[in-house]
Amino acid sequence: MGDSVGGSHRSILELYYMLESNSITPIFVIHRMGPLSELFDAINIQYEYIPVKYLAGESPSLLKIIFGIIFNYLKLIKFINKNKIDIVHGNDLRINLTWSLPTKLSRSAYLWHQRSFMSSSIFWKSSVLLADHFVSISKYVDQSLPNNIPRLKKTLILNPFDVKNIYDKNESRRWLNKLYSISKKTILLGYIGRLLDWKNIDFLLRGFAKYAKNSVLQVNLIIVGTGDNEYIDILKQLACQLGVEDIVIFAGFNAKPNKVISAFDVIIAPSNREPFGRTLVEAMIQFTPVLAARGGGHSEIINDGITGRLYSHNNIGNFMSQLDKYMNSRSAHKITNKANTIASLKYSSQQHFENIVQIYKQLVCSHSQK
Repeated sequence: MGDSVGGSHRSILELYYMLESNSITPIFVIHRMGPLSELFDAINIQYEYIPVKYLAGESPSLLKIIFGIIFNYLKLIKFINKNKIDIVHGNDLRINLTWSLPTKLSRSAYLWHQRSFMSSSIFWKSSVLLADHFVSISKYVDQSLPNNIPRLKKTLILNPFDVKNIYDKNESRRWLNKLYSISKKTILLGYIGRLLDWKNIDFLLRGFAKYAKNSVLQVNLIIVGTGDNEYIDILKQLACQLGVEDIVIFAGFNAKPNKVISAFDVIIAPSNREPFGRTLVEAMIQFTPVLAARGGGHSEIINDGITGRLYSHNNIGNFMSQLDKYMNSRSAHKITNKANTIASLKYSSQQHFENIVQIYKQLVCSHSQK
């Protein structure tokens, strides 16, 4: 889309670098100038800008979805044919809905990458007609795909990560301390990601406030990310109501998320509905302890007590006790070492690249025979 930068974009950049290193250069297409175009400009990645007014899926209304598909149809099919594109790889639900039909009717192949939980709406059963193959990013997401999609037409492929880029934790912490005026004596708890209400950041503030007031430790919470300004104002007001506005930092966007994660003493992921949970794996790679709400993709990534810690969703008592296990034991080092080893083996960019390219080859081969 282009209107945000998040985990899915970082995954696609990992794939892009692997494709380029193997002499394959995809065409990036974005529809909105903004955070993503600014990032591409900063790292010298070329892209095509196709402005659109009405993307399918921006409203849940079926009539508006159909209108979005029809409204953009001629513009997109012209682009596909002009550039002789073999495969369109969609990575956003709005993109999948808008691009899949023009791609199919142009006789190119469509790869639908599902990065979020699909609702149970009967409408999604029609997606089997729109895409040639589906990729999901976790068991949680895979199980939400419509049951009329044949098994051979869908593949679960874990997100890719640069498992070799590991920051020096002491240097990262000095950098973050200076950037946000954080005391070097404090224990730094952190959240990083988009600020959306389903991410459950209000619970994080309540849990942190109670922990800070009941602990002898000096703790700070830094919240890194952007979102709707109205929701961020609500979170800031909540921090004031809880009396923790002086020890909670709303840091906004940071262009070096992995260095930020490296600086945390513990990273906290409070949503139980994450389709995957990218920041958890990034923390595992950076030897940063993970505390996450049990549920969704988190439960697939974290082996509780082995590679991180899980707490019961919205249970402040369990949240505090699990956090205390990090603060009052020497197990954190053992957990982070194990987590790094597993993440390095399971989430490599090379493995992701090989899996995706295998699907590309199958799609090109099957379409050449039609």
